[in-house]
Amino acid sequence: MKKLLPFALLAAGCGAGYTPAPANPGIPGTQDAFISGQYNMMLTSSDGHGTTNIYTNFTQSDNAFTGAESTLVCPSNDLSQCEGRDVSAVSITPSGMVSGSKVTMTISFPTTAGSDTVNMVGTATGTNLAGTYTDSLGDAGTWAASVAIHPFGSPPAVYDYGGTFNSTSHPLLIAPTISVELGEDVTSDDRSRLSGSATILNSPCISALTFSGRAIGDAFSPTDTASKAHVLALPAHPAVAGDNSFAFSYSFESTAASCAGDSGRGMVTITGSPWDYVRKPPVS
Repeated sequence: MKKLLPFALLAAGCGAGYTPAPANPGIPGTQDAFISGQYNMMLTSSDGHGTTNIYTNFTQSDNAFTGAESTLVCPSNDLSQCEGRDVSAVSITPSGMVSGSKVTMTISFPTTAGSDTVNMVGTATGTNLAGTYTDSLGDAGTWAASVAIHPFGSPPAVYDYGGTFNSTSHPLLIAPTISVELGEDVTSDDRSRLSGSATILNSPCISALTFSGRAIGDAFSPTDTASKAHVLALPAHPAVAGDNSFAFSYSFESTAASCAGDSGRGMVTITGSPWDYVRKPPVS
């Protein structure tokens, strides 16, 4: 599998659940799989190229589905290797077709080895998806996909996260702590849009952030426009069921009023249930 492993993804439900589509007219008595919502996926090379984690949001119309332009491709689930519109200039948009439980997908994007096209075939079994792939650069392997564990959906849920982080270039002896509240932005019709805030202790240059951004599968990418801070968070252990920890990277633009040019890594864990409370729309 090449460094920027091409892929194609699937999603079922609105981040949770499986909704049958109309019966497939070509096969009496069968229903087409319905692929829509937040989804995580892992590709495993059969040729020794390792694994690649993919995070996406899908929509389906009739028997065709399309992934979000914000889809993230992260070889080895490594934050520093992620590609996608929210972290680089590359827009990755998988697409495919369903026929009953059968799924076919294709995606193309540039890599360091040149343009690559991946063709995938698979089967939907409830909310689980799996199959095999080949690509135009000679790689092949298997893939498996599952619904996002922590979707931001209806009703608008808010997650609390707590953890620590530290600067890569100027690490502190005592790592700053961060508490984050992040949930669906109810002012937007796009359920993947997020808003929230963060409180920071022990940092010499920042004490609070106000976020807007998006959820991409179980990954999320919030930004504080005023502070010129950008964050990317991935499930720390995506293959471990029930794990609530997230690894994140952050960076401040060179023109930021505080922490200018600083960047680093951190880890947060969900500290509260999203069902404890819901985000209320602003009072008009």
